[in-house]
Amino acid sequence: MTDPQDTGGDAALAAEYALRLLDAEAERSVEERLGSDADLRQLVVFWEAEFAALAHEVPEVGPPAGLKRRIMAELFGPEPGWNPFRRWSWLALPGVVALALVAFLVVTPMLRGPAFDPAYHATLISADGAVHIEAGYAPDGSLFKVIPELGAPAPGRDFELWVIGADGSAPVSLGVIPADSVSLFEIDPALADLIATGSLAVSDEPAGGSPTGAPTGPILASDEFFDADLFQPG
Repeated sequence: MTDPQDTGGDAALAAEYALRLLDAEAERSVEERLGSDADLRQLVVFWEAEFAALAHEVPEVGPPAGLKRRIMAELFGPEPGWNPFRRWSWLALPGVVALALVAFLVVTPMLRGPAFDPAYHATLISADGAVHIEAGYAPDGSLFKVIPELGAPAPGRDFELWVIGADGSAPVSLGVIPADSVSLFEIDPALADLIATGSLAVSDEPAGGSPTGAPTGPILASDEFFDADLFQPG
């Protein structure tokens, strides 16, 4: 892949998408391209990793003293003897404001975070664009993370993830995944080789998952795993 720093407009577009800075129309346009443009997908993965690394540089800071009391007073009224003119005084601390802004812009939208740094990544987008799922695998800890971006199974149905080896061996289930929340779970380390060379797929299954140990419903989307190291600048 070409160095992301030299790919012109798409590099900037991917960076803005990773930070969720695009308006709704532009974001939809990027997501439509992600289904067929492998270079753009790789740029998004690259910038997610770049921005997530910034989170490591943010020092850990505890909340200001008395924050809980001020929040409770804002919700339920001041306690006796509490000075209402000081309730927002903590916002004058520039360090707290700066750290909060960094946390919002950098940490919130990232697939990669300080506690999860995947070596492999896959983007699953169905042909009609109705289903969009991001996934990453971190061999250190055997952690697998799934982010459902778009789409949900029909009532009484579930989405199930499968790893398929490059040799065409039978799919191995990673389990049913929630369609409305991010999930982070451990998988069998023995699957690492399949992930390194294989692909990921999502199928539509009965509630609770396939009753046979193999996909029984249609495969909604699939994608090969990308080696995240390939997208680091050299």
